[in-house]
Amino acid sequence: MPTLSDIRSQIEQLQRQEREIIANEKKAVIAQIRQQIAEYGISAADLGFTAGDGAGRARKGRSAPAPVKYRRGDDTWSGGRGRKPQWVLEVLSAGGDMEQYRVG
Repeated sequence: MPTLSDIRSQIEQLQRQEREIIANEKKAVIAQIRQQIAEYGISAADLGFTAGDGAGRARKGRSAPAPVKYRRGDDTWSGGRGRKPQWVLEVLSAGGDMEQYRVG
């Protein structure tokens, strides 16, 4: 019966073999993908990548503004992201109820 040390040694050897196989197969896959990209004229935009990011990933852009949930005159608040606006703090500190300013 193999010892724990023997089994751990076998596991390490198999993991090393796994890394080598993946590295070798990855090269072949990349070569095949490059060949198909050239053959079909596929661009980074076709794949959903932004041009010039260099990493092959879409850039993280600014998130869309949150919808307005509260309004007092020209003052608005989404009710979430970031600090509360001064007008909201004033209403709350005066004991006011924000529900009276809720939009829709």
